[in-house]
Amino acid sequence: MLCNKAIRDRIVQSALKLIIESIFESDFQDGSYGYRPKRKAHEAVNRVAKAAIKGNTKCIDVDLKSYFDNVRHHILMEKIARRINDKEIMHLIKLILKVGGKRGIAQGSPISPLLSNIYLNEVDKMLEKAKEVTKEGKYQRIEYARWAGFCKCISILQDIETLVLFSY
Repeated sequence: MLCNKAIRDRIVQSALKLIIESIFESDFQDGSYGYRPKRKAHEAVNRVAKAAIKGNTKCIDVDLKSYFDNVRHHILMEKIARRINDKEIMHLIKLILKVGGKRGIAQGSPISPLLSNIYLNEVDKMLEKAKEVTKEGKYQRIEYARWAGFCKCISILQDIETLVLFSY
């Protein structure tokens, strides 16, 4: 039987994704939508729209320039190692990361989006914490939705009474 190496690699990555996704999925924040099971882009849009209806009318659009090219392997590996204590799995992930060089995540591989979500989970946690902290401060209403490495943050100052119509 003839087996293409690229096909074999994709099968291994897909299997590895299934294994580690079940571990990390419970760690991900509610505002994270990108490439997650049972979460779609339109749900992120709905979250933002609901925030707008509540009066949260400021929007910040964050684009992580060249994000996939700049992921630091050692930081990602540390994040994964906090939850995965299996040398073979860690070795496979290290090999997958090496394909793209010393930095970055190869785009288009089955496991890349999951690795991206693991790497960005700390950002999501920070945004969730900001929601809690700002409930008692000047910024009363804050919400966010992150999809595929992009983040839409919505907040409003108490003293601003501007209405912005959102359409989607």
